[in-house]
Amino acid sequence: MKEIVVLSGKGGVGKSTITASLGAILSEKYRVVMADTDVDAPNIALFFHAALKKSRDIRASEKAFIDYEKCSGCLKCVNTCRFFSIVISHDKPLVVPFSCEGCGACAIVCPEGAIEIKAARNGKINVFEMGKAVIISGELSIGESSSGRLVDEVKTSARSEANMMGADLILIDGPPGIGCPVIASIKGSDYVVAVTEPTPAALNDLKRFLEVVAYFNIPTGIVINKSDIHIKSSQAIREFAVVKGMSVLAEIPYDISVPRSIASALPVVKAYPESSASKAICELADKMKSMITGTQNGQ
Repeated sequence: MKEIVVLSGKGGVGKSTITASLGAILSEKYRVVMADTDVDAPNIALFFHAALKKSRDIRASEKAFIDYEKCSGCLKCVNTCRFFSIVISHDKPLVVPFSCEGCGACAIVCPEGAIEIKAARNGKINVFEMGKAVIISGELSIGESSSGRLVDEVKTSARSEANMMGADLILIDGPPGIGCPVIASIKGSDYVVAVTEPTPAALNDLKRFLEVVAYFNIPTGIVINKSDIHIKSSQAIREFAVVKGMSVLAEIPYDISVPRSIASALPVVKAYPESSASKAICELADKMKSMITGTQNGQ
């Protein structure tokens, strides 16, 4: 079973749009589990009108909890908290959960032992069904933290589901940027598809992102989305790929069919299969089929 993660380093370049289409194509031939690890804004299930099968709460963060029967109101915890997460309310300390990091400093200084650091609910994992494929989607609660740990939970659930159904592929739609959730999405994967667009900002973010990927020593290929919107920048990405010894897996042209398919909540390869973008994504999917069967490494 292969684990391929689609990432970008920058938001808005079309990562989820491409992942949804790849999932639609590959699930026709293989048993696929799709994992949405963009837990701040999960959206893969929306492309498939997928039916929610089950959902469970996740406690992937810790918070301070005060036992007011023990609390003497000395307020030492208020002065100790570096995150200003404990405020005074009616002469008693009150924990502000959205900013509490669960560091435990308040529990250490409390003379009455009235503060305990406990696991707190910070999100949930949703399981959707779409034909023969399954979507595992993480959803971080509003204002909550520990998105990296929630991504770990999503991937663990996806691997468990994949083992139960004998899946050939786990296809991961990762979050943008280079932070903790991105790192959690990368680790343990077999291949990284790095999606970018021909703009100076996207190339700069791609370079930063690939520095993170290099730490894990995972094979990586580049996809240039909307490749014809700025020819000079597209050429700069190709030249950068040559310097790095990476393949440009696909160049997907700008196509009005893509935003139209998004408005219809469908993968473009299903909504407009004859469009130029769909044909380019199909060629990318063919290369990924080779990765799944092990006939080439995609580089």
